[in-house]
Amino acid sequence: MTPQKTFASSNCTLADSQIWTLSEVYISSLSLSLLGSGSVIVVSMVKKRHLDGQVRPLFQLALADFLAAAVLLSMSVINILTGVTDPDQTSTVLSIYNVCEYAIPLALSFYGTTFLLVMVYAYEAKQAVGGWRESSDGQEYSHRRSRKHTLYLLYFLAWCVPGLCFLTQVVALRNSPAELFPSHPTTNLITFASDTRRNDYHFYCCSCILLVYKENDSSLKVSKAFPEWYTYLMKVFFLAYVLVVITCCIVVYYRVNKWCQDRQGECMFLVEGDGFSRRNMRGIYCTARSVVLVMVVCWTPAFFLVLLSLLIPKQESLFLLYVLQAITVSLQGFLNSIAYGWLRRNFREAALGERLALLAQNPRAFYDESLTRT
Repeated sequence: MTPQKTFASSNCTLADSQIWTLSEVYISSLSLSLLGSGSVIVVSMVKKRHLDGQVRPLFQLALADFLAAAVLLSMSVINILTGVTDPDQTSTVLSIYNVCEYAIPLALSFYGTTFLLVMVYAYEAKQAVGGWRESSDGQEYSHRRSRKHTLYLLYFLAWCVPGLCFLTQVVALRNSPAELFPSHPTTNLITFASDTRRNDYHFYCCSCILLVYKENDSSLKVSKAFPEWYTYLMKVFFLAYVLVVITCCIVVYYRVNKWCQDRQGECMFLVEGDGFSRRNMRGIYCTARSVVLVMVVCWTPAFFLVLLSLLIPKQESLFLLYVLQAITVSLQGFLNSIAYGWLRRNFREAALGERLALLAQNPRAFYDESLTRT
């Protein structure tokens, strides 16, 4: 008799074949994010002498994207490698899957850091643009020191707030009275074939996939640790959080774009050698527009997926939206590396060995700066 493949009942909202497909989508898309964010990190470290402190927000954003992509990629690889096994390895597989209940919140905390860093970067860009030729040298020096301390505090909070949320969830999971393994795993998790010979079976963990939830799952403690209303509360919190972040980014960068458009309308005759010429204004406008586009493209599918999951009980009908969400969220690091880094002329010139800074720390009036040019 040919060995029969059996399937573990993971009680996911999606079928096993759909979980497998999502894992493959995550692996391919997250690889691009690792490549993109990793390239920005390498350039920032190698060219640190030329970039100085101007690359600080870009480096931190790329680092957060890299860590989030690395965690999700690891979980997807684990899901693929351990998805096909034999009954004798049940305990080993479930022990590996136990990491998912901590890894997914960790990845979300890194994505939360990217959200906050985007707002901090928006604030820093607005301050850099808004302060150009708006105050005297003495006022600019005092304001620059004040902004520097404020930015340090904002960067600290951008990393600590999501980290504290992650630690809170870890403590809640660790103190849960639920058991990791059921009393009879072979009867509750695995349906074996009728023959007595060793049979390969498939067991995919839905906890390893972002925004895929379990229905009365007995394999992991999270379903017993929290009631059903907790899942709905987390979905509502996720919707509100993403909506607030996208709205804040749009508002802040709209103000930057509006400032650039106003200055372009006022400066009809620019002196040659102006350090803040129309080309630089267009560059800031393009960067701001790209940043908003990245945020909207990456997280709008996830927003609607969670929203529809509250209204539609059968999640398998939303599989195409799951795939779209997996692609867009996974590509955030790659798109950010393009929007914040490689699309910016100053960053490309710095990466090629030029000494042009990303943000001007000591701005001067155009007629003073033009004297230094030849």
